[in-house]
Amino acid sequence: LQRGGAQLWPQAVTMFQLREGCEPPNFRAHFAGWDFRLAKSKNGVSGPVKGIRDAREVLEELSREHYPYEELRDGKCPAGVNPCNKEDYLCDDEFEVVFGMSRNKFNGLAKWKKINLKKEKKMF
Repeated sequence: LQRGGAQLWPQAVTMFQLREGCEPPNFRAHFAGWDFRLAKSKNGVSGPVKGIRDAREVLEELSREHYPYEELRDGKCPAGVNPCNKEDYLCDDEFEVVFGMSRNKFNGLAKWKKINLKKEKKMF
């Protein structure tokens, strides 16, 4: 971040994703009234190491454009994927293999036909 040629923010900023109840002491130290007993982990994640992830990894995971069919079928839904439109996350080649038609032809179908095809291919 720069303003008028002066750098306002360091280039190498490290960011983390923290899970509730897994905050490290150096984070909690910034909040004088922190009561650790009130911030318990809801996800069964215990210990500071399991509850902290590099934000770059999280952003890469959430910004993927394509997923293989195996990761989207049988009720699976990766983080960042809209469960109502899983077919949008297949690459064009895999889309044609799975649905047996092009994406344009699929999009031209009636809504009920799309839903039936998605159920048949376990993408619903």
